[in-house]
Amino acid sequence: MHLLSLHDVGASVEGRTLFAGASFGLTSDDRVGVVGPNGVGKTTLLRIIIGDRAPDAGRVVPRSGLRIGWLPQEVALPDAAAAAIVAEGDPLARDDEVAALLARLGVPDDLRVAQASGGLRRRVALARTLLAPSDLLVLDEPTNHLDVDTVDWLEEELARRRSGLVLITHDRYVLERSVNRMLDLDAPAPDEPAEVWWHDGTYSSLLEARVERAAARQRSTARARNLYTKEVAWLRRSPKARGTKPRFRVEQAERLRQAAAGDAESQPLELGTGATRLGDEVFTLTDVSLTRGDHRVLDRVDLGIGPGERVGIVGPNGSGKTTLLHVLAGQLTPAEGRVKVGRTVQLAMFEQLATAPPSGASTLDTVLDIAAHVPLKNGERLPAHRLAERFGFDGRTQRTPVELLSGGERRRLALLHLLVAAPNVLLLDEPTNDLDLDTLAVLEDHLDGFEGTLVVASHDRYLLDRLTDRIIAIEGGHLTEHLDWAGYREQMLAARAATEREAAARPAPSSDSARDNAQRQADRRRARQLEQRLARLQQQRERLFAQMVTAASAPQRLMALQDELTMVDADIDRTEDAWLEVAVDDDP
Repeated sequence: MHLLSLHDVGASVEGRTLFAGASFGLTSDDRVGVVGPNGVGKTTLLRIIIGDRAPDAGRVVPRSGLRIGWLPQEVALPDAAAAAIVAEGDPLARDDEVAALLARLGVPDDLRVAQASGGLRRRVALARTLLAPSDLLVLDEPTNHLDVDTVDWLEEELARRRSGLVLITHDRYVLERSVNRMLDLDAPAPDEPAEVWWHDGTYSSLLEARVERAAARQRSTARARNLYTKEVAWLRRSPKARGTKPRFRVEQAERLRQAAAGDAESQPLELGTGATRLGDEVFTLTDVSLTRGDHRVLDRVDLGIGPGERVGIVGPNGSGKTTLLHVLAGQLTPAEGRVKVGRTVQLAMFEQLATAPPSGASTLDTVLDIAAHVPLKNGERLPAHRLAERFGFDGRTQRTPVELLSGGERRRLALLHLLVAAPNVLLLDEPTNDLDLDTLAVLEDHLDGFEGTLVVASHDRYLLDRLTDRIIAIEGGHLTEHLDWAGYREQMLAARAATEREAAARPAPSSDSARDNAQRQADRRRARQLEQRLARLQQQRERLFAQMVTAASAPQRLMALQDELTMVDADIDRTEDAWLEVAVDDDP
């Protein structure tokens, strides 16, 4: 079923064109992943699709009566219980449906949202969006603040739904398993509008298409090199006339130089670890316990991590992943047990919410304050500005004061500061949050060749699979070890199945008359609400019939009204079914 179409749509911010010429249609069978560098306009495109922002060029034509479910990155929620907020998504949903959805997302249904963390609030918003009936589901970074188990469940939930889907995510497994089409916003050069490429297929096939696109650009790069050589020769021909040479020839030479650089900057680097090499011991935890309030986060834990090891830390939200990293970093002292850190350890930690602090200094100056060069594994030294280029900071951005950078750029800069310091032990806490896929690929390429010890807590399963060779799961204060993410998932599913079997085997609790009376009262209230909704739907149905009579000579308008009537009829059937479930028989 057709949902909406975009015709030559473009968008601008503060006079700068983000993208232009976006033309495509969406149907209920489309499951679209939107990718592209930070700042290219991905979220802006989503806001245009849902009608929250008007395009600066072109038009959007939605189907009449289109229902859109929308999850933005930042969402304002009222001060109410989580269950009440989620129920707003679908007034027809039963209380047990709402409770089950919140439980699956790790949110207590009686949680007061005003007192909740940002991560919990976002999960409440996700639950409300998933519960609401929609023809098109539009999600902006839905995996943020979810643990690996919940991301796995979200994949299954998205596969189960029959509505259209458009999402932005940095989770490559979600892009591989949950979408069938891709929108790639690709800016040919800094400060140029992005081209909107429509690709039929998943993320992996998009990467293949990008390779073909890059090959075409390389052919253009070869031509640019020849032109650049000629242009430089012309500029050097007469030193005396250098100051009077036409400006356009100088600017053309600079553009050709940039084009001639081509993909030379895309080759992965193997980062070194400075002068200090690791000894035989990095971290040893013996009988370590740590309590937060009345919660035992670590309970008599033993753990050893050696030189060159690459360890992934996983577990449910709130299980203590960040706490464990802080213990390793010496930022938290356990109540019991011993933490031993090797004498040669030069440690750097990337915090979950890390961003470079605002400063009047330029981006590059803050990097040079740490080091002018970065050691490579082959013994060479890379100038710091070259590494900055790898992380998406072009010449203009390197000269920009840090206080003028976006939040995503400052997070990238904090990561760059970490790598320039050349530590031999890296502790990373959710490093993929707020990074675009291109920056993620650069980071992974660099960490791939990192010769020190790496410990990373992450919900990004792709990153865990690629960078780690050992998984430590933390839950209930205890640690379990697995070879990889797949082994952890298999154990997790087996434990969940065993819990469900135990619950099914328990005898049903005896009836409680007070509880039964309370349930009957709740059912009566619900039945009255549903009856009022049925009355409104019937009135809407009658209005549509009247409009169809007057639109008999306008086929397109008639088809749109028929589509809307079909949706209203389905809503009536669903409401009647819900009423039958809660209708209370008061006869003795």
